Amino acid sequence: MRPIRAVVLGAGYRGRAYAAFALEHPGELEIVGVADPEHAETIPAPRYWRDWRECLAARPEADMVFVTLPDALHYEAAMAALDAGYHLLLEKPIARTEAHCREIIASAVAKGLLVATGHVLRYTSYFAHIKAIIDSGELGEVVSIAHQESVGFFKIAHSHCRGNWSNSERSSPIILQKCSHDFDLFAWWLGRRCRRVSSFGSLRLFRPENRPAGAADRCADCPRQIERACIWSACKMYLEYGERLGYMFADTSREAMERIVNESPFGRCVYACDNNVPDHQVVNMEFEGGATVSLVMAGYTERNVRTTRISCTGGEIVGDGERLHICRFGSADADLDPSREPFALRETNPSRHGGGDFNLVRSAIRLVRSGDAAAMKTCTEAALESHLMAFAAEESRLNGGRVVELK
Repeated sequence: MRPIRAVVLGAGYRGRAYAAFALEHPGELEIVGVADPEHAETIPAPRYWRDWRECLAARPEADMVFVTLPDALHYEAAMAALDAGYHLLLEKPIARTEAHCREIIASAVAKGLLVATGHVLRYTSYFAHIKAIIDSGELGEVVSIAHQESVGFFKIAHSHCRGNWSNSERSSPIILQKCSHDFDLFAWWLGRRCRRVSSFGSLRLFRPENRPAGAADRCADCPRQIERACIWSACKMYLEYGERLGYMFADTSREAMERIVNESPFGRCVYACDNNVPDHQVVNMEFEGGATVSLVMAGYTERNVRTTRISCTGGEIVGDGERLHICRFGSADADLDPSREPFALRETNPSRHGGGDFNLVRSAIRLVRSGDAAAMKTCTEAALESHLMAFAAEESRLNGGRVVELK
């Protein structure tokens, strides 16, 4: 049986992450082409294009297209790929507007094609185990979920101040781009629709008025005493402890990192960027059946991790992002031990997001290979729910926390 063939549109961090599956499992996936204006050759393939439109116009012999382009290009590229008859692995967000998201999903369903959205967390053993516990019913019904997405101080500065997702007019709101993962988990865990949403949040720190007196527009040009005292110095982030962000770049050599600091947008002063997305946001949700969910998106944290407390009628689940702890009311507390618990765990692998990157790719490959129209439709439509919650949250935030009813 031949491997599924895929073309990658966008050879950035996410494109490389998904394409790496082909290197580990060449019998399951073959990358037959890559389109990227600068970094296409960082992904091994027999054909390269500088423009994704030229790639699709060439109609390469492939089963799937991986759309890992900047957010603003998702709609156009996804629709073009679907019109050409390709199944999609589409990095989240699906698109930047609710109307475009709905159009992509509707087009795929009408054509009988798969859109596997990059909600990789549901494909990890950690989050899948939570789903299994809830579905077992052993803790009763879920009453409430308190969940925090800790972005990490280094990540908020890199991605959402200096980087690709710093301005919602160019990319997408942070609550959609960063937290559609979390909304997807809530909808998946509960198996019900969200009815209403309210949200508050703002940009607190990375503003021009907070810029230190005498600071330069670029960290490399800043007076040394100011640059050395600054937590957010690009010289520190990329040259001194860049291992936290190195996975974002194809070339992590010292020379490449120096070019990033001296020449790229990542070398800018965090107080002199054109960023406009919040650095903190809270979202409250009510689901069908009455379960409530609170999400805290916090930019100023030491670690990039998700923590969760799920309160049920017969117990609670507490997760620190690595370990799960369960309390069954009326019995002694017990750590979850996968060797004892009757809940199946997904396979582990070396990809990021706890193995979720590769597990998502493998799941998409299996669906395409199966040709199961009903299963592909279910997978395709599932991603939309998370986006509707995110759009509602942003609408509420921009309107002073007004409650938004979901259609």
